[in-house]
Amino acid sequence: MPTSGTSGGRQGESGEGAGLRRTARLTWRKRSKERRRGRAEAPPPQRKMAAKASLLRQSRCRGCLLGALLGDCLGGGFEARESVSAAELLRFVRALPSPPRGGSAAEPGEESSGGGGKSEGGRVSKILCYSDDTALAHSLVRSLLATKDFDEVDMAKRFAEEYDKDPDRSYGGGVVTVFKKLLSPKCRDVFEPARQQFNGKGSYGNGGAMRVAGISLAYSDVQDVKKFAKLSAELTHANSLGYNGAILQALAVHFALRGESDRYKFLDQLIGQMEDVEADDKSVADARMLGYEDRPFSKRLKKIKEFLEQGSVSRSDVLLELGNGIAALHSVPTAIYSFLRCMESHPDVPDSYNCLQRTIMYCILLGGDTDTIATMAGAMAGAFYGEEQVPPSWKESCEAYEEAEKLADALCERYHQSA
Repeated sequence: MPTSGTSGGRQGESGEGAGLRRTARLTWRKRSKERRRGRAEAPPPQRKMAAKASLLRQSRCRGCLLGALLGDCLGGGFEARESVSAAELLRFVRALPSPPRGGSAAEPGEESSGGGGKSEGGRVSKILCYSDDTALAHSLVRSLLATKDFDEVDMAKRFAEEYDKDPDRSYGGGVVTVFKKLLSPKCRDVFEPARQQFNGKGSYGNGGAMRVAGISLAYSDVQDVKKFAKLSAELTHANSLGYNGAILQALAVHFALRGESDRYKFLDQLIGQMEDVEADDKSVADARMLGYEDRPFSKRLKKIKEFLEQGSVSRSDVLLELGNGIAALHSVPTAIYSFLRCMESHPDVPDSYNCLQRTIMYCILLGGDTDTIATMAGAMAGAFYGEEQVPPSWKESCEAYEEAEKLADALCERYHQSA
C-alpha cells in the first residue's frame, strides 16, 4: 500500500515514464561525475603558471635564433659599407615578399608603405642566404643537443666539418686556418690551433660572439653561461678580447631572455659581471698589449649608459665611441647599444616597424660589419621580445628559418628536462 500520493503516483507510472526518469537520473549522475573529475584533473595555479612560463620560454628561444638569423641574412647585403641610407634600407625591407593571403598577418612596415610596398623596387625574389655567423651558431646548438652538455671536442669537430662541407659562407682567413688544423688527424688539443694564431697572441675578432647565443639558451645559471661561452669561443679565439666579447654577448642574451626591461639595470648587471671577467691577469695583459685601457668592455658599457641618458646620439658618435668593425670590442658593445636604444622609437626607422625589426634595421644603418652586429643584436632582441615580433615576410625570406625553429624548440626542451 502506498504511503503517500507521490509514491503512489510513481508506482502507477507507465514503463516508458519510469524509463525516462531512470535515464535522467543516470545522465545527471554521469554529468556530476564528469564535473567532479574535471575539477580533480584541473591543473592547480602553479601548473598553469609553469605551462605559461614554458610557452614564453619557447617563444623567446625561437625569437633568439630567428632574430639572429634575420640579422645575419638581412645584414649580409650591406656588409662592409661605410654608410647605409635610411631610404635605401627601407626600399630593401619593403621589397621582401609578403606572406600568402589568409596566412600570417602582414608585417607592419609593409602596411605603412602604400600598396604593401609593391611599387618600390619590386619584390625580393631570391632567398637571403646566411653566412658563417649562422652556420657556426647552428653547429654550436647541434653540439649541445647531441652531447647533452658542453663537449669541446665535439663542438670543435662540428665547427670544422661545417666549414669543410660548405666553405662559401664568408669565413675569415684566420678561422679557416684553425679549422684546417682541427680537421687534421694530428690534432690532439682542440684549443691549440687557436692559440697559435697571430704569433701566439690569438684572435680578438667577433667570431666567438656571433655564434654564442645557444649557450645562453642552454644554461640558466650565469656562471655556466660565462664558463661555456668562454670555452666555446676559445676554440677559435684565444685572445681575451675575443673570448671576453663572447662572454659579454652570452650575458646580454641571458639577461634579455630573463626579460630585464629596465635598460639601466640591464647595463648594471652586465657591468658588474664584466668588471669581474676582465679583472684577471690575461685580460689586463691582452688589453694593454693592444693599446687599450684596463677593462675595455666595461668601459664601453658605461659609455652606452651615457648615450642612453643623452637620448639623441648621432650614428657618427656611436661609431666613434663603439665602432662597427670585426673586433669583438668594436661590435659586441655596438650590438648591445642597438638593442637597448631601439626599445624606444628612432627617427631613422618608421614607428610602423616593431622593436625587433627596428633593432636589426638600426644595426644595418651603422654600416661596417652589418651582418654580425645585426645577428648579435637580433639574438638579444628576439630573446627579449619573443617569436611574436618576428615578421613572417622577413622570416620566410631567409634561408634555413625552419631549421632555426627546430633547433630552438629542441634546445628549449633540453633546458626544461635539465632544469
